[in-house]
Amino acid sequence: MSTAPRPRIITIAFWLTMVGAVLLLAGGILGITTSLTTPVSAFPASMGQGQAHRILLMHGGVGAVLALAGLGLSFLAGRTRNGDKRFRRALAALAGVVVFLVFVIALFAPYNLELLTLIGVVPVAIGATLFTRPPAADWFEDAS
Repeated sequence: MSTAPRPRIITIAFWLTMVGAVLLLAGGILGITTSLTTPVSAFPASMGQGQAHRILLMHGGVGAVLALAGLGLSFLAGRTRNGDKRFRRALAALAGVVVFLVFVIALFAPYNLELLTLIGVVPVAIGATLFTRPPAADWFEDAS
């Protein structure tokens, strides 16, 4: 860890990432809960029971992946805040994957993502970007 004081941009990036991670976690848990409690009879009769069941299963699986991504982002943000460059790179990579995944799912999935998930990727993307800004990068270089 660096002896230099932590720049304000690191604190802002940390809290933005944490807010986004909590929103992703909440959206993922909401997706799991929705898929478990929605009856197959809620789907149109023209859609077979098997297809409705697969959609619910996929919705729950995506919710679980997003909840795990939220947990992973919060862990990486905490380690990054302490000045470890490796975790900063991992955080930036995971944030990029999550933003891309949510974008692709929002475009192509046969169901809607939870609003919390869609809102949650915005602070994650901003926070991960702030961690890579020059003042933050200089602090990480001094920390190693």
